[in-house]
Amino acid sequence: MVDAPAVPGLRRRPLLAAALVLPAWLGIARAQGVRDNSAEVLSLYGVALKDAPVETFLAAARAAGGVVLPTPPGTPPVVDTRGAGVPALERLTVIAHEGKVVTVQFTVKNYGQDNEALRRLLLAKYGVPMTVSARPLPAQGFDGRASPRGGYAWTFADGMKLIYDHPRVGDATLSYTDEAKARALAAGALAPGRALPKTELRDRL
Repeated sequence: MVDAPAVPGLRRRPLLAAALVLPAWLGIARAQGVRDNSAEVLSLYGVALKDAPVETFLAAARAAGGVVLPTPPGTPPVVDTRGAGVPALERLTVIAHEGKVVTVQFTVKNYGQDNEALRRLLLAKYGVPMTVSARPLPAQGFDGRASPRGGYAWTFADGMKLIYDHPRVGDATLSYTDEAKARALAAGALAPGRALPKTELRDRL
C-alpha cells in the first residue's frame, strides 16, 4: 500500500490523509448542483430516445407544435421547432440508422434572453453539466447572460448524452445522442440507414 503524501503541520493519520487527497472536483460538483442522471432515461417530447422509431418521434414533435419541413428523399428529417414553445430552439434534424433515432440535434439561437432562458431550463431539469474535455469539470457560469463557448454534457442511461455546444465558428447546437452509435455512424462503421419521411415547458426538453 502506498502512503498518502505527508501534509505539513499534520500527523500521518490514514483517514485524514485520504480525505485530503480526494478528487477536488467532487466537492465542486456537489457545491454546484451536479446531478447523477446516469440511471435516467433521456427523452424528448415524451419519447424515450434510445432506439426510438423515427416515425414515433416525428409524430411527438408535431404534437408538441413542430412543423416537419420538406426535405429531399434519403436526407434526414428536419423539423421547425419555433412553435414548440421552448426558447432558443429553432429547428431539429433527426439522424437515424435503420429507422431508429441515433441523434436529435437542435440548432439554437446563441444569444439574448431566449438563449439564457434555455440554459436555465436545462439547469433546472438536469443540473449542472460537465465540460466536454479530456478532464471534464462542472461548468461554472453556465447560466450566465452570455452563452458560454465550448461543449457541455449531461450523461444518461444506455449511453445517451445531452450536449450543448457553442463553437467559435458555426451554429450553437443542443444534441440528444446515442454517443456510441453516433460515433460509429460518423466513422462509417454502421451502414447509413435510410431516414424515414415524414405539459410543462421543461417537459419539452
